[in-house]
Amino acid sequence: MARMIPDIPKNYDPKSHEGFMFEELDELPEEYYVFHSFSIVTVKSDTLLESETDFVIFHPKKGIICLEAKAGQADYAEGCWRYGNGDKMHNGGPYYQANSSKWKLLDYMRRCGLAYEMEHCKLLHAVWFPDVPAEKLKKINLPAEAELQITLTADDFGSIREAVDRIFALEVPGGIVTSLSKTNINNILYKVLAPAFQLISLKEAATERTKRVFKRMLNEQVALLNYLEEQKSAIINGLAGTGKTVMAVSKAMRHAARNEKVLFLCYNSFLNEHLRKAYPSYFISYYTIDGFACKVCDTQTPDYKLLRERLEDMFYNDSFEYQHVIIDEGQDFGKAELEEEGVIDLLKANVLDNDSHPGSFYLFYDKNQLVQAQKVPAFIQEADCKLTLYRNCRNTESIASTSLKLLGFGKTPLLINDAVKGDRTEIGFCTGAEATVELLNSAIAKYKEARCQNIAILTCKTEQSSILADYCKDSSYKGGIKFTTCRKFKGLEADAVIVIDVDKETFADPQGELLMYVGASRAKFSLCCLINMSEDDCYQVLQQRNEKLPEEARENLDIKRIRDVFKYFANYFNADVFCRAAAKKL
Repeated sequence: MARMIPDIPKNYDPKSHEGFMFEELDELPEEYYVFHSFSIVTVKSDTLLESETDFVIFHPKKGIICLEAKAGQADYAEGCWRYGNGDKMHNGGPYYQANSSKWKLLDYMRRCGLAYEMEHCKLLHAVWFPDVPAEKLKKINLPAEAELQITLTADDFGSIREAVDRIFALEVPGGIVTSLSKTNINNILYKVLAPAFQLISLKEAATERTKRVFKRMLNEQVALLNYLEEQKSAIINGLAGTGKTVMAVSKAMRHAARNEKVLFLCYNSFLNEHLRKAYPSYFISYYTIDGFACKVCDTQTPDYKLLRERLEDMFYNDSFEYQHVIIDEGQDFGKAELEEEGVIDLLKANVLDNDSHPGSFYLFYDKNQLVQAQKVPAFIQEADCKLTLYRNCRNTESIASTSLKLLGFGKTPLLINDAVKGDRTEIGFCTGAEATVELLNSAIAKYKEARCQNIAILTCKTEQSSILADYCKDSSYKGGIKFTTCRKFKGLEADAVIVIDVDKETFADPQGELLMYVGASRAKFSLCCLINMSEDDCYQVLQQRNEKLPEEARENLDIKRIRDVFKYFANYFNADVFCRAAAKKL
């Protein structure tokens, strides 16, 4: 950990980015010193002069960087930097400000008697845009004072040391090379560098902030694997968004790094294909359970009885080629055929009960996403030790609340303190294909205007029976937007999700409610549900849900007293009405 001065941030607005930047710089090794809001105050000609640098990073063997941070939106036009609200930035913009801070620090050190030190210490400046992806900066023409090599971006979260050292490696005018004695170092530290802390909060780029929150959350979840390092068998449960698949892949990659072969099984073919492309490894074999059965048995269709026989032969002949088995979506392995043949037990036996190369067996599941089988496998139900992940690290608070409400849960999802609340989920009401397409196009336009490119349309029915069937081709809407079923998209995620084909029958069927939950929980930042229901339908669904509650928790619902049924229905699911005008056409 870096030597942070002060060692904890001062009080700050939770909407700002101070905590994230502080924590990221704290990931630097201990030989790095990080000072916050380094201020220089001088009086010249009876005039008080002040300057402030967001971060000063000092490394005794590499030098000093004056780092100016600019969170949120920054615009440049007609030779002028501006904030997102149109106001001009002070001191000519971030690069001029960072450069000016550097020279003021140099002048101040010389006036403090450190001329020798500054002749033997590299002094550089840099700018950090914590909300801007690197790719975006590469596509624009930066002004003359700006340079990508002295610029940090949102991509540098998670690799801050590489970013800082990249800047330290640059040569400076005069060919100065950092060469400081212990006395020189102490002079710089104790005579000049004085800590303070202040960062400017801007309201832009909530998506980038959310990504960083979830990245940190996932790191905490994955850290559980360290605790389980000696645990050869683990059954891990968690609601959608708690990081099960990330943990499963991390477990597999750890073994692959040791050249140990891993069999990674899931149920969903889309998820399997995604994992193959996103996490390729010679030592990891990704299969759906059906694909694995066909591969082992050399058949065109899965034969679970033959698979059992082959697995038994492998066990007795010590010929199972994998040392570790990891199963994701374990709840869907409860198909009657798999249960009857005891496939899961045999997979476990092949890696745990084999004395020649004992390995590990991990299974991840969510009983609330049971959409492929009738019941959770007996293997899971009878497991001696099961762990549960509680903290959601995919969805904003608003999306997580709506997803849980679809399951009939009234409780607030467990999120970390810095979690982003996010925009409210939206529900659009429509009848018929034309009205659905109208609302769908409005939702897509809204997300694209917000520069959201990763959009998925998920149906609670099949692709063939969907109200959108005639408007889609090759699982695509308008030639580029993913269109598939909630069932097929299980295990995957998208920045924005639009759930369609929700009607009265969907709410009446427990399986339909599960599918809605699966679809809604795929959304990371934005969620819209298009519901094909009238006011009477909405009221009946509310009545049915109300009757399922304990008597003391029931509400006195009277449709005559509810002025706006659509609004009441949406609010029940922690959502707002989307495209209200269209809803009122019913």
